[in-house]
Amino acid sequence: MKPITVILVAFSIAWAGSDMRAEDQSADTNYVSKAEYLKLKAEHDKLRQEMDAWKAQMEGLIKSGAASQTQGLSNQVQELQKKDAARQAETDQAFDDVEKRLKDVKAMAKDSFPGTTKMLLTGYGTGGFIAQDHGGSTLFNATFNPIFLWKLSDRLLFEGELEAELEGHETSLALEMAHISYLLNDYITISAGKFLNPMNYFVERQHMGWVNKLPDKPLAVYDGLTPEANVGFQIRGGIPVGPTKFGYAFYVANAPELNADPTSIGASDLGTLEFNNFDNVGNHVAFGGRVGFYPIPELELGYGFQYADVTPPATSGTVNSLLQSVDLSYVRDSVRLKGIVNLKAQWVWSHVDKFTYDPDGTLGGPVIFNNNRDGGYVQLAYRPSRVENVFLKNLEPIFRFDVLNQARTLTGVDETRYTVGLNYWLGQSTVFKAAYQFDYQSGPDAERHNAVLLQLVTGF
Repeated sequence: MKPITVILVAFSIAWAGSDMRAEDQSADTNYVSKAEYLKLKAEHDKLRQEMDAWKAQMEGLIKSGAASQTQGLSNQVQELQKKDAARQAETDQAFDDVEKRLKDVKAMAKDSFPGTTKMLLTGYGTGGFIAQDHGGSTLFNATFNPIFLWKLSDRLLFEGELEAELEGHETSLALEMAHISYLLNDYITISAGKFLNPMNYFVERQHMGWVNKLPDKPLAVYDGLTPEANVGFQIRGGIPVGPTKFGYAFYVANAPELNADPTSIGASDLGTLEFNNFDNVGNHVAFGGRVGFYPIPELELGYGFQYADVTPPATSGTVNSLLQSVDLSYVRDSVRLKGIVNLKAQWVWSHVDKFTYDPDGTLGGPVIFNNNRDGGYVQLAYRPSRVENVFLKNLEPIFRFDVLNQARTLTGVDETRYTVGLNYWLGQSTVFKAAYQFDYQSGPDAERHNAVLLQLVTGF
């Protein structure tokens, strides 16, 4: 029964009871019996009890209905939340699929246009002057080294460098390097072609005009006892070990040629190595590499080697050569010294097995000697880049000691040099260099040529 119906019934009964009492009083207003009074009181109490019961029942029905409605609404909200979460998950998955497909399309687009938007022309140019005393050279010189870089894809790269240099009345053009590299992963890169010799730290990292601190190159490591470039294959990379790191580079390439023919070279060149053996005379192969260790970010220590069979053609026996190199690089931007300290050092050894030169006596032979040579350099530079004075902060004094020992060979000359220089940096890669060089030589054909060196170089 509905609550409103109960209320109406109760009200009707009460109204009827009051009418009955009124009629009885009108019929006989002077007397009401005790029995009638008790009867009416009992009926009133019963009606009151029924109304209280109906009221309690009504309140219970109202409460149970509200609770059921509240629970129903709660269930509907939870169901809607579940459906919304499911739709959101489907939407996120759809967006992820679209983003992945978009990346694949971009990668395909990049791969379909190799090199067209990833080519860079860089390099450097120099103009210099050298004046040597005691009958040495006095001349101006200039070089131009364009470097071409192509990024064919995220893993495939090409690097090439040409060097145009004045020689006499002509301009010579040389291919310094041309190699293609493939990034196998974060730790391994494979290269093929002509690449700078990784065992020679100075050549690979320091020989560029705007990187080298002085106008000329140090003895032994450049145009000396080790090759500047190799033609072959190399594999290189870096391996982190805790807070330190190892760098490595190993290669196989054309072997150098042993200068052993007295009819084509001078007597002093017998026993030297011809590194530009691009035709691979003798069909020999060289193996080499370098391992570098970084104990701290500012310091690198390196060891390099190259081993090759250099036996001349139509010669019995075997003649091997072993080249070794150790190097050190320390660069630190010091707050206490208000500038950058740059220390470089490298020493190389060259050993060639004993061989009988000039067996026919063309130059008065036969000749046999211990073919061991060594040499290297130490260089220290400081640039006060943290001082406030604009002129002083662009100055950079340099000192270098370099030496070449080969007096025990047919060359017969040892050479030692001390070079002091002062650079002024016009820009990040443009510098004017001035230096004076003290030269000392010993041996039967020794000459001494102190020199003034000037150079202006820019990298681009």
